[in-house]
Amino acid sequence: MGTPGTTENRPEYTLGAQEAERFRQFERAFLDRPTFSIRARIAGGFLLCFLLVAATAVGSLGLLHGARSRLAAVSRAAAMESRLLEARSAARDFFREGKHLEKARQEAEAALALYHGGGPALLGSAGPTELSRLGQSLFTLARGVAEVAALERFGAWNSQLRLEWEASLERDGAQALAVLEGILQREAARAERTLMVAQALPFASLLVLLGIIFWVVWVLGRTITRSLERFQGYTRRIAAGNFSPITPAKPYRDEFSELALAVNRMLFELQARESQVTRAGKLAALGTFSAGIAHELANPLTNISITAETLLEECREVGDARKVRLLEDLFRETQRADAIVRGLLDYTREEPPASTPLRLAEAVESAAELLHNEMALHGVRFENQLPEDLPPVYGDLGALRQVFLNLFLNAVQAMPQGGRLVVSGGPLPGDEVHVEVTDEGTGIPPEALPRIFDPFFTTKERGRGTGLGLALCHAVVRRHRGEIHVDSVPGRGTTVRLRLPTTPPAEEKGSP
Repeated sequence: MGTPGTTENRPEYTLGAQEAERFRQFERAFLDRPTFSIRARIAGGFLLCFLLVAATAVGSLGLLHGARSRLAAVSRAAAMESRLLEARSAARDFFREGKHLEKARQEAEAALALYHGGGPALLGSAGPTELSRLGQSLFTLARGVAEVAALERFGAWNSQLRLEWEASLERDGAQALAVLEGILQREAARAERTLMVAQALPFASLLVLLGIIFWVVWVLGRTITRSLERFQGYTRRIAAGNFSPITPAKPYRDEFSELALAVNRMLFELQARESQVTRAGKLAALGTFSAGIAHELANPLTNISITAETLLEECREVGDARKVRLLEDLFRETQRADAIVRGLLDYTREEPPASTPLRLAEAVESAAELLHNEMALHGVRFENQLPEDLPPVYGDLGALRQVFLNLFLNAVQAMPQGGRLVVSGGPLPGDEVHVEVTDEGTGIPPEALPRIFDPFFTTKERGRGTGLGLALCHAVVRRHRGEIHVDSVPGRGTTVRLRLPTTPPAEEKGSP
């Protein structure tokens, strides 16, 4: 049987194996559920709010960038329109008054240069077909103004040619202006809509953010409130004396599940303490009663024993075999009754044991040595697995040796066909050590387990035991500020678990 780790909390040593297994079942019912903690939900709510604010910021930046791009397109289109209007005005002045032709050429080329430099920016507004038509019109207009300037320079003019070029330049300028006006109207409308959306986005995001905050607060508030109401019900139930464990109420595990686990542990501990207090009260009352009877019987039994022993010697001297046999039976039964009385007095003794640091291994080895022949006779293999570095405990070596002697004797008598008797143990958290005595014997029936520490209760055959062994073990361990539990499976064996403190009693701690 393995020794548990020094830092692992083992409920077997406070609750017993059966209650410890029940506790672990309820613990697994919580721990096997997926974790969805309140902290995670709060963090998720803040993360959602952060993502919304970040999305709003990114969206606003995107809208502002789009508005800036559209305003740049509007500005470029407006500059082209201005150049184009200047070119048309100068061309009209030339055909009417014969001047400003060079200005018309320069403005037309400037408009064409603006188109070549900003064409890609206008592609999203005009589309490829419309943009191509704009470029063709500007190119034709610039080339036409250049040809008119060449004709003017060489004087190759007539009235008919003059009218044709005037109409051609007017037509090309009108086509370019129509495209530019369409671009300006659309881009201005889009820029206006983008700015309106950019203005409305923060307010819409604020409303959504308020909705998320309200939802998170409502969900968390409802979760916490319902959990608190459930725990209020649990406390009322516990106050009424109902110590039944808390079962999972949600399909997931959160901080309140951890609290429920702690409360369940408290409930199991309370039941164990209540059982110990009830048992201690019952044994104390029985001990007081037994002590009175033992004191009353001690003197008569002593007198009977002395008288029987005297008569036995006289009968042996006269050779009366029949009376010798009867007196021997009388003397033996008197000694047996006297041993029972001494056991009762030991059981009811309330004074604390002598408190000196001692090695439990020494008490175990000493008890095993006393029963060495008994173990060998029954074919019992004894194994002492106590670690060498087990911390010492404070108490009476003789009393603890008697505890292990009783436990070993019970184990040997439970294994008439032989088997293993194993003593193991180790340190526990909280300045305590544990010791387990495990046998492979016949075991104890479940219905007898609640009474095994009662004086005079025994599962052995009549005449094989007084029923005081485990009661004395319980009394000694209790006087040593420890605990003792017995777990048994019929046909598979018994394990006795002891917990003992490694610190001196309180009166010794306070002494100088």
